[in-house]
Amino acid sequence: MSAVVVRLSIIIITWNERENLERCLLSLMDKVDFSRDEVIVVDNGSQDGSAEFVATLPQIRYFPLERNFGVGPARNRGLFLSRGRYCMTLDNDTIFLTQDPGTIVEDFFKAHPDAGVVGFQLLNVDRSRQDSTRRFPRFYQPIAARIPVSRKLGFVKRELERHLMLDTPFDDGNDPLEVDYVLGANQTFTKDVAARLMGYDERIFFGPEDAEFCVRTHKLGLRNYYCQKISIVHDYKRRTRKFSKLAIKHLAGFAYMLRKHGGVYRYSLSERR
Repeated sequence: MSAVVVRLSIIIITWNERENLERCLLSLMDKVDFSRDEVIVVDNGSQDGSAEFVATLPQIRYFPLERNFGVGPARNRGLFLSRGRYCMTLDNDTIFLTQDPGTIVEDFFKAHPDAGVVGFQLLNVDRSRQDSTRRFPRFYQPIAARIPVSRKLGFVKRELERHLMLDTPFDDGNDPLEVDYVLGANQTFTKDVAARLMGYDERIFFGPEDAEFCVRTHKLGLRNYYCQKISIVHDYKRRTRKFSKLAIKHLAGFAYMLRKHGGVYRYSLSERR
């Protein structure tokens, strides 16, 4: 019996967010071609009935973990289990709007063999474009972003705007657009790239595993892109803007990334041109 040939693996991680997960999966059911593509849910130890809900959707591959291992480690388990030539990470607080993502992803990578990661268009709930693309930050950006008074300083304000690419026009004439990195809420890459990078860095529990992954695709000589061919609503709620245990873990991950790569700003497109 021949092995199943899978084109695209969509990997969703979850942790006690059944309502979000239910909305996300239901939005995918009539968009994904399950004869060629697959959806994988990796559950970081939810105790809210998520397993019982997913059991009602036999098309979904579900893998429960015994506890919360964090974002990167859970995504890596999904990557290990995936059978697709292409892999897409998708946050559970999303609503998928575009039909047949597998074909779009396949066509994109055929047209852009130099692609490392592509992030597709994330929209706010009101359908406005979400700021999901980034330039690699300078070392003080994550701390300054959490201290409101510092944002009044000219150089801090300019850095935050540069980091969020607020000076960049996003239109159909500029699509796809090469960027430094895209949010992990939606990152798509080949299984080969994931294998070469050995997945996400598991020493980062929660953010910035997405930026660090994209630093390493740059080191492979690949390009990262933003593309509007797929649209996804992202009901985004910032969890690390104020100082908290989660924010501290985020800052620790950022400090680790700087130590690992000797600073990441130098990998920015503006520095390489």
